[in-house]
Amino acid sequence: MSHLESLLSGCSMAKKVVVTDSLFSMDGDFAPLPELVKLRSKYGFLLVVDDAHGTFLCGENGGGIPEMFGCEDGIDICVGSLSKGGGCQGGFIACSTRWKKLIISRGRPFMFSSALPLPIIASLLAAIHVSKKEGWRRSLVWEHVKYFASLTKLNITSPIIPIIVGTEEAVLKAHRHLHRSGFLVIPIRPPVVPANSCRLRVSLSSAHTSDDIKRLVDALSPWLPTTCASASRL
Repeated sequence: MSHLESLLSGCSMAKKVVVTDSLFSMDGDFAPLPELVKLRSKYGFLLVVDDAHGTFLCGENGGGIPEMFGCEDGIDICVGSLSKGGGCQGGFIACSTRWKKLIISRGRPFMFSSALPLPIIASLLAAIHVSKKEGWRRSLVWEHVKYFASLTKLNITSPIIPIIVGTEEAVLKAHRHLHRSGFLVIPIRPPVVPANSCRLRVSLSSAHTSDDIKRLVDALSPWLPTTCASASRL
């Protein structure tokens, strides 16, 4: 944050834009949205947040990470995905009427894209209904996060859990081992992540059970730190 403030304080341009993920997809950590909102008030920049991994998952009503942090009013434009927490397809932009008019008239990717098919829209409406009526699903995801953390002693804060393996060869070997054990855990390699920081990307959902998580941790034990692997067997 100090680096960002240094850049902002040294920027002479009248119009400034800060764009960030709300939940970073490769490390599973949250952006400090409340601090960004404070900087926005101080420096007057346009704050754009990509909440792809928070929509439907975070916040009391599934309104995403801005809702979770209570800073929705301090964000100018929020971009969300319908293909993750919503389990559908497509995305959305939440913004003021002024920005909506500009995006509709000048946003070329939007202007030249096809409308969502009606079955997808119907599925999305059903997903919104489930999100509103079945908040226990969100609570269950966060219970899974705590359980995974208790088994592994890893410092994790979200349902996106990176297990750093190292080389591409090593992460592919780990991926194949997990696949044979009945788990689909995607291997992440360069250029998505830097060389020698290849990782297994675990994603927890409300469809998983405590037994699923326990078996996964056992299968992951060769790639967990020694203390973590020992803890999972207790």
